[in-house]
Amino acid sequence: MANFYNDNPNLKFHLDHPLMEKIVRLKERNYTEKEKHDFAALDLEDALDSYDKVLEIVGEISGEIIAPNAESVDHEGPQLVDNEVIYARGTSENYDALVKSGMIGMSLPREYGGLNFPMVPYVMAAEIVSRADAGFANIWGLQD
Repeated sequence: MANFYNDNPNLKFHLDHPLMEKIVRLKERNYTEKEKHDFAALDLEDALDSYDKVLEIVGEISGEIIAPNAESVDHEGPQLVDNEVIYARGTSENYDALVKSGMIGMSLPREYGGLNFPMVPYVMAAEIVSRADAGFANIWGLQD
């Protein structure tokens, strides 16, 4: 089972950077978000654990769905049918997998349906998706 996050210790390194404490505290508004949202981080450890788990999911989707679809997506490509763009089957599968797993709007605030991620773990997720299919990463990256 391929996971493009778990097999890359260079990415995991970023979550351990000393500046993450300040970044997370600012993003979580000194952890007051927990008063408004059940799934908001309680503290730094909780936030980093959440980021790690989400990145594992992105890594699994990238390794198991997006990467295997990449070649067929390149061959099929998008089509214009009746003035409407129809994505390749694999592109739709990739996007659906990320939508169903809640990976759209990662950096958006929780009150708008996002995960309220700081840019560091969001960019880590973007790198994981890019590794699987750089072209698809452009589509997925339009979320924020």
